[in-house]
Formats: sequence, C-alpha cells, structure tokens
Amino acid sequence: MNIEKRSLNTLEPYSVAPRDEDPRAIYLDANENPYPQTFTLTNATFNRYPESQPTVLIERYAKFLGVQPENILVSLGGDEAIKLIIEAYCNGDEDAILCSPPTFGMYAIDAQVVGAKVLTAPLTQDFQLDVPALLESMQDAKVVFICSPNNPTGNVMKLDEMETILRAADHAIVVVDEAYIEFADQPSFASRLAEFPNLAIIRTLSKAFGLAGIRCGFTVANHEVIRTLKKVIAPYPMPSPVVAIAESALTDAAIDQMKANVARIQATKSHFIKALATLDCVNKVYRSDANFVLIEVTAADALMAHLKNEHIYVKRQSGAFSDLIRISIGTDEEMARVITALKNFV
Repeated sequence: MNIEKRSLNTLEPYSVAPRDEDPRAIYLDANENPYPQTFTLTNATFNRYPESQPTVLIERYAKFLGVQPENILVSLGGDEAIKLIIEAYCNGDEDAILCSPPTFGMYAIDAQVVGAKVLTAPLTQDFQLDVPALLESMQDAKVVFICSPNNPTGNVMKLDEMETILRAADHAIVVVDEAYIEFADQPSFASRLAEFPNLAIIRTLSKAFGLAGIRCGFTVANHEVIRTLKKVIAPYPMPSPVVAIAESALTDAAIDQMKANVARIQATKSHFIKALATLDCVNKVYRSDANFVLIEVTAADALMAHLKNEHIYVKRQSGAFSDLIRISIGTDEEMARVITALKNFV
C-alpha cells in the first residue's frame, strides 16, 4: 500500500556515503572540516526544554557577524533553514522556488516535499549566474536560491550580479546560501540587510567551525523575515547540548582557532590543486573559494571504483556533470593519499 503524498512519488533520498563502516576510509565527500575543536559540557541537566531561540548563542553569533540579535534565527543546520524558508513562503504547487544548477540539491528536494514547483536558471559555462534567465524566471518564483560559494562548483558568484537579482526581486525572498563564505575572500551579505529587505542569508557552524556533528545553522535576515520564520519553526528546535557547544565555539579564542584552521585548509588546498594539475587523469581543476575542489576527470566510472577500492570516498556529480568529481579538503596526509591513488589509476 502506497499512501505517501504525491510530491514524494518521484523523489529519491539524498545520498551520502556510509560512515564508520570502513576503518581505513577517508571521507572527502561531505565537505567536512578535518580539524575538530574540543568542547566540554559542564554542569548540564536536560530535564527541561531549552530556550526556543537561545539568547546567548544568538548574541554571540550576532556579534561575530556584526548584526543585531533580532536579525538571527537559529536552527538545526543550514538544511533546516532552507526547509523553513520554503515552508514559510510557498503555498504548495501554486508557488515555486528558483535555483541555478548545478547547485545544492536540497533546495529542489525541500521544495518538492511541500509540493512547490522547482524552476531553474542553470549557471553559465563558467559557473556564474545567468542573470537574464534568472530575471525572467523570477517573475514566477516566491523564493530564489543563490549559493555563494556554490556547492558543488566551489566558486563565489559575482557581487554585482547578486545585487542585480536582489534589487529586481520585489515579490520574492532571495536566499544567499553562505555555508562556505569563511573560506572565500568575498564579503558576506550580512552587513547589507538594510539595503535588501527581501534578503535571507543562510550560515552554518558545520564547515569552517568544524561542527557538522552538532547541526547548528542560522538564518540572517531583516526582522520581518525572521518573524515569519518563527511561525513555522518547532517550539524547541535546538537541543541543549548543541546550544552549549555552539556557544563555546563562538568565544573569541574559539573563533581565532577557527580562522587558523581555515588558513590551514587553504594552504592544503593550494598544494593539492598544484598536485592535481600534474595528473593525466585530471582534465580540469575548477576555481575553488570553498573547502573542496571540483575536478573534471577521464573514465569517471572506473576512477570512482578505483578510489573506493583505495578506501577514499569523494562525491561524483550526476547527469550532464557526471565526469566531475568533488573532493573535500582533508588533512595534508589525506590529500597526499588521494594524489597517490590518482597517480596509480590506469
């Protein structure tokens, strides 16, 4: 008996590699930070519900971004932020979202779950926004997603083109997904909320902060948008241990450590990109403003099988991009192991 909602009939679950099933494995498929910080929970009791929106955590993150606490909603990762925005602004199949593939797959998945339409304006050949196509399709969209730096391509979008979209979107929410912004030279849009009342920014502690395991993300927006999102978020969305760890990650010392880890990842990435350029199986290495690298390879099927045989998990793209592989930046030792495996691929 199939009684699931119609919008799920053709939907496939988001695919991830199994964790902890291979003791020799290195996981470079999920853009995780290889350098965890250690935090200790002290004097914690869990018999009471947590604050609906934890005050100290929001104040610390607001200080980090240079915004007001009223501009922030905290949620279970950036993934929940995406879902909340779509739920708050899309009325089933009478509304649509707009995104620019290749990009993060959860925009389309979350829209399909609620029955909203998914409109697309694919990126240009150099993986930038197709502004004319976006402006045309935007007339029929309630939510527009721009990922910068973009996942899986790794590059930032041009600031002036994002500004064009924001200024033109007079009846839509424009969501700028900045999950990887700490790895980029481009400034965040967080300082520009006053210019763009229809702007919502997604941020996370999963990437640069190395806290993917606690699932803590933020929506940064003007008060009216935050007020709307509070109508759809769960009453007690953030577990108390998550809040405590996130607060510890936003002390001055922990932020300094995060920045040092980002610099370390950037140095490893630079060395890795130079090594990739020497390999026969790599046709192209794309620009990266994130903690991962997208490469075009020959014989992608065989190469993926070879890497898996070497206990190395990376993320292959699909469809027209099936010859592209995204590799997260791990430790120096892990990246050396990847290069050795690629050199041995015949």
